[in-house]
Amino acid sequence: MTLIKKGSSGEKVVDIQRRLKLLGYDLGQNEIDGIFGPETEKAIKQFQKDRAISVTGVVDAECWQELVDAGYSIGDRLLYLKEPPFRGDDVRVLQSWLKTLGFFRSKENGIFNRSTYKALIEFQKNMKLNTDGILGGDTLNCLKNLERIINEKKSSNFPFINEPNGNNKNKKLKIILDYGEFSADAKEESSNYLNDKLEICSSIVEFCKTQLEEAGFIVALSADKTKKNTLKLFNRIKKANKIKGDILISVNLGISENENDNDFNFYYFKGIKSHSRGGEKLSYIINKNFVENLGLKKSNIIGSNHAILKDTNMTAIYLELGSITNEDYRIILNLKSYQEKISYCITNAVIQFFKEVLV
Repeated sequence: MTLIKKGSSGEKVVDIQRRLKLLGYDLGQNEIDGIFGPETEKAIKQFQKDRAISVTGVVDAECWQELVDAGYSIGDRLLYLKEPPFRGDDVRVLQSWLKTLGFFRSKENGIFNRSTYKALIEFQKNMKLNTDGILGGDTLNCLKNLERIINEKKSSNFPFINEPNGNNKNKKLKIILDYGEFSADAKEESSNYLNDKLEICSSIVEFCKTQLEEAGFIVALSADKTKKNTLKLFNRIKKANKIKGDILISVNLGISENENDNDFNFYYFKGIKSHSRGGEKLSYIINKNFVENLGLKKSNIIGSNHAILKDTNMTAIYLELGSITNEDYRIILNLKSYQEKISYCITNAVIQFFKEVLV
């Protein structure tokens, strides 16, 4: 979609402002005027912060999807399995409830997929309701009657990785490596660095691919740098889900307004009441490898709602490997020897992760 940001105007801005207003965000004195001014930008930044996505003040595809999702509350509509699937905060709340009750063991991604359908059927069977896989009527009332119990309970975390087919522990594990365009690239200061960033991330991913294949893993890439359209975020998510890997590792470089910043941020999926134990564990192992092998001093391990973590169907992590806007660091980043060291840290962490998980 076309980026909508400060200075934009028209019906699309009106739609955005209406959605923000309905969600309770302050648009200032002008409110819904179809002009994307400072107050609308401020409201979008607060919305992005609240949704745990990149805070850019720009409405891109990921932010727009979050705005649409946020507009649905549980009970607003019947939910059932269809193609394309329902998605929204109502689905996300349903998944959270079913997870807390022990029926749903996937990500609370707000997408009414087959695993959500199966979990709802199991709940209906357990409660002796009509097993139609539809959220509405008696099923919705039953869940609402359990809401107090649900809210008091802690939720389970979903499994580390997809179980190997059958019980074949000798099955080769598949790693999906991801890089490309992200929401943070919508910032004005990002445009000067995008091509350089993509080239560096592509090189790191290629080094990782070689090292992981030598270690015995099957490796697939979600993007092809020769085909620009494959670098788009939701195109990569769609391909990753089609590939069906065991884990996904997404590589990116940060963009900062402060040229001295150089934080390393390691993200794993965090939902309403649960999180990816596998993603969190792998993030900590990767952080440890960077500290030991690259002398990393400043890093953050963060539970997040980034689309690359939420919308993919496997354990996923998203790595921001320092800031490309830091001039001194950018010089180092362009060294192939440093890129190879980065990839070694990632590869070694993956090997350690599976040794600990598949025991």
